[in-house]
Formats: sequence, structure tokens, C-alpha cells
Amino acid sequence: MKNQTAIDFNNPIIHRENNPVSQADFEKNEPKFRGQCKTIMEAFKRGERLSTMTALIKYRIGDLRRRIKDLKDNYKVDNIGEEKLEGGFKEWFLITK
Repeated sequence: MKNQTAIDFNNPIIHRENNPVSQADFEKNEPKFRGQCKTIMEAFKRGERLSTMTALIKYRIGDLRRRIKDLKDNYKVDNIGEEKLEGGFKEWFLITK
């Protein structure tokens, strides 16, 4: 995300499932997933560090890892860091340069 100040979350997430039923389900839920990506980026910009548990409890985001991948793949956010915590958990955060 070098020098990127704004991300257009109106652009759909491009993702292909391996069967038509799953693809239809993804397409139905894609606007919600896009909104979750926006919520995560807003939290990161406030300096928050998110684990899967904090994302679930605080923001009701059930698959933080997938949304992080969406941010990297679809919105080209390349400054998301991760840190492995005690107990094998991970936290994700925005790397500020």
C-alpha cells in the first residue's frame, strides 16, 4: 500500500470457489465480506492489532485470515504485518513506514 491513502471498497472482491453452489454463496455474501475488509482497515489505521478472537468478538468478523488475504490480493494492501504470540496465536497489524 505504498503511499496509498484511500482504498475503494466499492470494488468487488474477486474470488473463485471450486463449485457452482459455493460460488453462488460467495457472491451472495461478497458485499458483507467487502464491508469486513473496510472495518479491518479502519481498525488498523487506528493502530489496532487484531487476532481472530478480537476480530470475532469486537467486530463480528468470523474469518479474519480470509479477509486479510482479500485485502492483500484484491486491494493490494502490502503493509500488513503479523506476529506470532505465545500459544501459537497470531495478531495482524498495519506496518507504518
